[in-house]
Amino acid sequence: PQSAYGKTKLAGEEFIQENTEKYFILRTAWLYGLHGGNFVKTMLDLAETHDEITVVNDQIGSPTYSLDLAVAITNLLHSDKYGIYHVTNEGECSWYDFAKLIFELSNVDVNVIPVSTEEFPSPAPRPHYSVLDNKKWNASGFVPMRDYKEALGAYLSLYNFFKRLRKI
Repeated sequence: PQSAYGKTKLAGEEFIQENTEKYFILRTAWLYGLHGGNFVKTMLDLAETHDEITVVNDQIGSPTYSLDLAVAITNLLHSDKYGIYHVTNEGECSWYDFAKLIFELSNVDVNVIPVSTEEFPSPAPRPHYSVLDNKKWNASGFVPMRDYKEALGAYLSLYNFFKRLRKI
């Protein structure tokens, strides 16, 4: 782990493994959903007030829809297949590619400009490649996670439905 946050997560995992035999540890990434702030909502909000948006194009990861993760957790809790699992929607992309897809699926016309991590500084260091492999999840017989593009489409349909309801 590069950051203090990552180091504390690792310490927590090690503590759990040293103190019990029956545990579930799930690792996920790039989480978004209907509640709370997230990258998808930020992009859509920015598009309402900006014609151009700069987005990092050299950080690669796996976007994960919180509803899909909740279903996966429910399936896991009804099993005795203890251990550590990576659980993300399938596929990988850069933040830039993800932003482009968000706008494409939302029919939003905004110019997305790719920038490097160095041009877009962050208080905490970010890895350039943080894709998690669902291999163990899939090999354990759980329902495979759907592709991140399909998951994003489902999320945006629900997001837009609730957005329209609030305007009534």
